[in-house]
Amino acid sequence: MKFHIEKLDYEGRGISREKDKVIFIEGALPGEEVEASKIKEEKHFELYKATQILKPALKRRTPFCPFSKECGGCTFAMVSYENSLLYKKAIIEDLLKHNGLEHINIEIASSPKQTGYRNKISLKIHDNQIGYYKEGSHDFVPIANCLIALPAIQNLLEDVSLITIQEGAITIRSNNNDELLLIIESQEEPKFKEELIQKHKIAGIIWNEKCLYNSPFFFERLDHLLYKVSAESFFQVNTDIAEQIAKDILPFFKKEDIVYDLYCGVGYFSLKLARIVKQVIGIEINPKAILNATYNASLNNLTNTSFHVGKVEEILPKLPYKPSKVLVDPPRSGLAKQVLDVLLTSSINQIIYISCNPKTLVRDLKKLTEKYEIKSLKLYDMFPFTKHVEVCASLELKKC
Repeated sequence: MKFHIEKLDYEGRGISREKDKVIFIEGALPGEEVEASKIKEEKHFELYKATQILKPALKRRTPFCPFSKECGGCTFAMVSYENSLLYKKAIIEDLLKHNGLEHINIEIASSPKQTGYRNKISLKIHDNQIGYYKEGSHDFVPIANCLIALPAIQNLLEDVSLITIQEGAITIRSNNNDELLLIIESQEEPKFKEELIQKHKIAGIIWNEKCLYNSPFFFERLDHLLYKVSAESFFQVNTDIAEQIAKDILPFFKKEDIVYDLYCGVGYFSLKLARIVKQVIGIEINPKAILNATYNASLNNLTNTSFHVGKVEEILPKLPYKPSKVLVDPPRSGLAKQVLDVLLTSSINQIIYISCNPKTLVRDLKKLTEKYEIKSLKLYDMFPFTKHVEVCASLELKKC
């Protein structure tokens, strides 16, 4: 079927309309006419994939990655970096408009590195080949490289034949010192040649949570702070952008502040805040991340922190502290209703909301604006060329 593309949805898919149904089309850009085949049909929408671009947009170009069309991970591989940012901004503006929040100026912070920025990738292994599942499916796409990964990870991918795994999955993490953690899941124990250790800085090899080589963690140094990062713990995947976010939000906090850091991970923001505020209280569901955060505070001689393990919605109401400001960096699902309720009834002066999912961010902002005013909104391109963005909103308690 042929379609004319009106705009993009928050997943970076083209939108067209057919009678009373919305049509989402993967691989299409606004203004294009495309031929597409149906993937999925629901009551109120249908999902298609573009099979032929009949009238290409002026912004379309040859993808920078030879695997992008099949892999599907880099949604905007077929446009320039500058245009990818404009598309992402338009998606955020559209989400805000549909939720009655359209009169907000959006700033954009581009990534210093457009490729070679990602310090963690997760790959599938099939028939001793590495690859990704095609976007939205379990169809295996073998790859020879991943151009958005850090150079140390790309170099390892060139030597992946030094590791023997028939079927399974591998996550590769790297720090700024080019050290690598290999986290492998498979039924059979992986084998690796000594050459792997000789050619690469292997910090550790973990198989089904069992450490086969060296350590199940490494250290990352950023902004004169040292972070212990365990294999399973969350850490910012683009440290250049993470540092920019920290630089932008720290001026919101003062020496006298008591701050909640909700969904604190290994304490990335907690430690930076602890250097300038009175006290930081972090909450995180991952127990190993909390162990890392506690260790990291001690490692950096920061004594004004405390960390609590558990669901934020369960721990938050039990804490005896009275924070003046709150930093939230939730998973893609956004804030639980119980967390929103606490924020709306506690009269906290300021909330800094960092989100990796604009859809749930806008949903939560709409609720929070019952009591808070949105003072700023900034789009950080944490994930260049992909459909994902990081957005940071600053909210202040409304004056009565």
